[in-house]
Amino acid sequence: MSTYVMSDIHGQYKSFLKMLDLIRFGEEDTLYVLGDVIDRGPDGILILEHLMKMENAQMFMGNHELLMLDALKNEFEIQNKKRMDTDDIDIWLDPCNGGLPTYNAFKALPAAKKQKILEYLKDTWVVKKVSIGKKKYYLAHAYCTKMKFDEGLRFMEIPYNETYRVVWTSIYDFRYQDMVGEKLFPNKKLTYIHGHTFTQRLDCVDKYGRGLIYKDDNFMGYRIYNIDCGMALRNKASQLGCIRLEDERKFYVYLEDGLLE
Repeated sequence: MSTYVMSDIHGQYKSFLKMLDLIRFGEEDTLYVLGDVIDRGPDGILILEHLMKMENAQMFMGNHELLMLDALKNEFEIQNKKRMDTDDIDIWLDPCNGGLPTYNAFKALPAAKKQKILEYLKDTWVVKKVSIGKKKYYLAHAYCTKMKFDEGLRFMEIPYNETYRVVWTSIYDFRYQDMVGEKLFPNKKLTYIHGHTFTQRLDCVDKYGRGLIYKDDNFMGYRIYNIDCGMALRNKASQLGCIRLEDERKFYVYLEDGLLE
């Protein structure tokens, strides 16, 4: 029985399957996926459908899943060109967010499958604590919530603005404590695992320039892991990272298919 965490797969289904093979993921294991399985790459919907069938996989909300939900709130009206306020879908489909492959695949699905996917996304975790032996981990896509909780909070249990904070805030883009006047994270005894910001931005790369899982035991006084190794880039620096919590061993699958031409 092992516990694995990965994040930011960004539509690269073949790489996801390779990672499951690499870690020899079995029925007794548990997988936490910290959001952004969709967009940029071609097969985000396939990854969602795969995860939906895995009883031992737990999905988290990422900023790209939130973009998708916001864009598809009135999906019927969008399909029939009866919707005038298209800001949300325009933002999602903008090349900077890369939602078009996901949207096209979603449009092709039968209505019942569309509904199941939307219901699945609305039931995803936003934040969750996981205990492994004497260690306790705080899992989220990018940041933490101000709300107190025991095990975790799902999307439907948390105000929208708190979800937005958790999935969009990058702890590397500004001196958060100085600007906001609050603690970065709620508890220094926890280890914080997130994605969202690809580790190439932190100069955390191997000799080939591929992103590596970023570990800092004293990031502004906290212990953190960033496991987004740049699949969103879709270039030769892109890797899918995964960490096993029992021993904190790291695993990588570098991107071969799905590279930008």
